[in-house]
Amino acid sequence: MSQDMKSGEPANEAALSLFSGLLRDAVALAGSGLASPADIDTAMRLGAGHPVGPLTLLRHLDPAVRAAAGLPEPPEAVVEPDRSEQETAAEVWEHPVGVAGTGTMASGIAEALVRADVPAIVLGRTRASAERLHDAVATSLGKAVARGRLTDDLHQRALAHLHLTTDPGDLADCGHVIEAVAEDLAVKQELLRLLDDALPVDTVLATNTSSLTVAEIRAGLPAWRTVIALHFFNPAKAMKLVEVTGPDEDVVNAACAWVRRIGKVPVRCGDERGFVVNRLLIPYLNDAVRALDAGAFTAIETDALMCEAFGHPMGPFELIDLIGTDVTAAAQSMLHQASGDARLKPADGLLSLVAEGRFGRKSGAGFHDHSSPTRSTT
Repeated sequence: MSQDMKSGEPANEAALSLFSGLLRDAVALAGSGLASPADIDTAMRLGAGHPVGPLTLLRHLDPAVRAAAGLPEPPEAVVEPDRSEQETAAEVWEHPVGVAGTGTMASGIAEALVRADVPAIVLGRTRASAERLHDAVATSLGKAVARGRLTDDLHQRALAHLHLTTDPGDLADCGHVIEAVAEDLAVKQELLRLLDDALPVDTVLATNTSSLTVAEIRAGLPAWRTVIALHFFNPAKAMKLVEVTGPDEDVVNAACAWVRRIGKVPVRCGDERGFVVNRLLIPYLNDAVRALDAGAFTAIETDALMCEAFGHPMGPFELIDLIGTDVTAAAQSMLHQASGDARLKPADGLLSLVAEGRFGRKSGAGFHDHSSPTRSTT
């Protein structure tokens, strides 16, 4: 039997079986050198809400249980070097920050910045979309005041740091600009070309992509233009994790220092689709759908099982419904396209829900029915 990582009590072997793909993927990711074992565990704790990281979980499993489940041995736990001396932000990172986009992620990133006392200039396609973002941030800050989590003075100070524009040239004084538009390669490339044309040569362009690579997004830009990934997690105002990658170690060091300055935790990773969290989490969700398709469990049973056995904040089907079945399927398709691994092809059950318009919470139904107090399942 496996061990419950919260209490040390035996956990259901079925839960370990459902989680085994992610555990194997974590060992493979560490072995590839694309992320350190410590960063992998940190990413899954902060980005997925797991009580412990997958490599720590593997180390705590009884070796006989691990062997019986066909799981690999995890890398040894080592004390990683303190990078704090390297992570010194260059002057460019002390400037105001540009945010290109006005959707949910852009709004959350802008709020995170102004809450951290960092001036943010938001670039919207239209004045109306930019003002909607301003209203969303103001409403969120107002709720924080009402709950006693923010003083009225800090609320007003944060809003004073939020500026709106529809002219890319107005971002010229920003040290770096974070694009946070739709997860569509063509859309992101078009925006980065626009920013490259409008901004000084030393402006760092950052992408908030979750499933593409920096190399793909920056294709067509001049070689001298610095482009990195700063992948915030939703809701960006609250989630601590930011995945950071880029081709220049000095720039990555500076970016990590800046991430810490705004109260977040940076995790370094290689420039591969999915980075750390999505590279591990999305295939795990796909594995769960395949198990559901095979009739192993119902969605409700699976969600309860994973929460009880491993202390996850929500089960895989609750999480898919929160993310959106369409978004999950798109992310899974991108991972499959990049690797060609048959396991990463979106599960039939996931694609069926997308085809039916059952997108999860946002549509009222996905794997669960969210339209009534009594939840049902597919």
